[in-house]
Amino acid sequence: MKRMIDWHRNLIERGQEQYKLSSYTLYLFGILEGALYMWILIKIIPWLLGSRAEFPEF
Repeated sequence: MKRMIDWHRNLIERGQEQYKLSSYTLYLFGILEGALYMWILIKIIPWLLGSRAEFPEF
């Protein structure tokens, strides 16, 4: 497991240096990517299950 963690850390650091990104930018991209995946899941799962229910109005 340690080898995989070290490999991932190395990969991220090399990409960060190559594209000259700050840690803050990586965190922001991670948050935006997670939000995009959640939006896609929220839209796709009801379609797959055949339910067209919308979010309740508050």
